[in-house]
Amino acid sequence: MQDQASRAFAPQLTLYYSPKACSLAPHIALEESGLPYEAVAVDIRAGQNTTPAYLKINPAGAVPSLAVGNAVVTESHAILTHIADLAPESELIPRPGTLARARAHEWMNWISGTMHVAYRSIFRPQAYAGDDPQAMNSVREHAQKKLAKILQEVETRLGEADYALGARFSAVDAYLFVFYTWSFDERIEAALPDRPRYAALAERLLARPAVRKALARERAVRPYELPPGFARALGQA
Repeated sequence: MQDQASRAFAPQLTLYYSPKACSLAPHIALEESGLPYEAVAVDIRAGQNTTPAYLKINPAGAVPSLAVGNAVVTESHAILTHIADLAPESELIPRPGTLARARAHEWMNWISGTMHVAYRSIFRPQAYAGDDPQAMNSVREHAQKKLAKILQEVETRLGEADYALGARFSAVDAYLFVFYTWSFDERIEAALPDRPRYAALAERLLARPAVRKALARERAVRPYELPPGFARALGQA
């Protein structure tokens, strides 16, 4: 009854996402939550995030954005938390007041504030260096070196548990999944460490219907390369 009630009174949700962006994490979380929602593609590579229509939704022109009724929530960490709180029975984030919930926010804050920044410095160094080619190269080279250490930290933090928070899937895992896929991007030139625990986590997530559905929707908008083995696991080899 609680499950039905939470969904019956949930606000109208619309996720604005872009293929192969960090919006994949809330996309997965919404599928896992069972909440009704609409998914609207805003392809960053096609410049759709800079149109007047989208800038009315998110003046920063960033994705993801989550329309919640007449309000809009931005930033992946906040969106993931709100989705989890709208569907508490899904246990996407541990309940308030628990150490486990603090650990979830600890993970997600580090992912957004450290891990994402390293990737962005490689993919879009001009965001930090401006238009100076030498400065952009310096930012990119530093981030390439830093990324190897960050991925090793993920490996250490995961430990022997099946998921980031222990025995259960959570929104943290959906967030980590995004950056596992990014680690195979052709723009990354650094020698990255072996990451068997991170790879095992990604494989567990790939077996989940919610993850497969979100990936399929994204790649129908704009096909993009998947990490080795993913296409075979999805029956697309």
